This record gives sequence, structure tokens and C-alpha cells, in this order.
Amino acid sequence: MLLDVIALSFLVALLRGGRIKEFPKFNQIKLLIVTILLQACAVFFPTIGGLFISIAYVFILAFLVFNREFEDMRIFLIGWFLNAIAIWSNNGKMPIDLVQAAKLPYDLEPVINGTNFKHSVLTESSNLPFLTDVIYMPSIIPRIISIGDIFIMLGAFLLVQRLMNKPISLLQLREGKSYATKN
Repeated sequence: MLLDVIALSFLVALLRGGRIKEFPKFNQIKLLIVTILLQACAVFFPTIGGLFISIAYVFILAFLVFNREFEDMRIFLIGWFLNAIAIWSNNGKMPIDLVQAAKLPYDLEPVINGTNFKHSVLTESSNLPFLTDVIYMPSIIPRIISIGDIFIMLGAFLLVQRLMNKPISLLQLREGKSYATKN
């Protein structure tokens, strides 16, 4: 989901003069590995995919909490929280608006027949529909996103800027200071 956002983030960072000098020292990287494995299990066992996704979200939360000192991770955490509420209140799957999803070049049959590991159909009985996948994003990789996804993409963008040694601080922007911290 984030590959095009991450690629664009690296391009922007390069255009801003950024270079990778050292990879940030994240705590508990193994939590991300567990998350990836759980999401892979959801793909291979779609009938209980919602359970795997829900458990993966707990591991993502743990990773974000262990790395909360990074301003970017706190933005990810907001996106995580919004998506987790939507997923957990809808039986472990993110409801998706089929009207918007019809614009995608993908087969929606697994979503419609309930065999998709991650998504369900957004209906009137879906909980918190404003937090679900209802926003069409016709970017390089077309997709339907949620408000939480927007925060996750913003966090990814800012994290790449930091990785490329050109951080953008939202806190400093809010305080009216220079957009980039000095190194």
C-alpha cells in the first residue's frame, strides 16, 4: 500500500538534498517482522484473516509505542488508532465502499463474497463508516484509503525525510520555526 508513497518520499528527499547517512535506530524491529508474518498468514488463511490482521495490529501498536520518541511514529500512531478502531469494530476487517472500489482495476469478487482477508463491504450496518476505506486515491497505485491511511502516509513521508537526514518537524512548523531541523 505504501510503496508509491515511500518512493515519492525518497524522491522528494533527494530533491531536497537528502542522503542516507545512517538508518534510524528503531527499537524492537522484531515486532515488525511478526506483523508481516501475521499479515502473510491472513493472505493464506482468508477465512480467519480478520483474526490475523487484528493480532498484527497489536504488534504494530507495540512497535509504535516502543518508538514513540520519533515524532513521525506519533503520526503513524494516530493513523494506526483510526484504522484499528474501524477494523476492530467491524469484526477484524476494514469495510470498503464498493462505489469507490468500482473505480479500481482490481477484482472485487473476494470482497463481495466475503473471502477477502482484509476487507469487507461497507454497508449501512458497518460501524464508524467515516473511518473506513471511502476515499478514492488515483495515484500511481490506485486504491481506496481511509482517514487513518492518510496519517500513516504522512508519517511514512516524514520518516523518509528523517531517514534521508532532512527531517521536517510538524511541531516546529506549528511553532513558526524553520521547517527543517539543523544537523
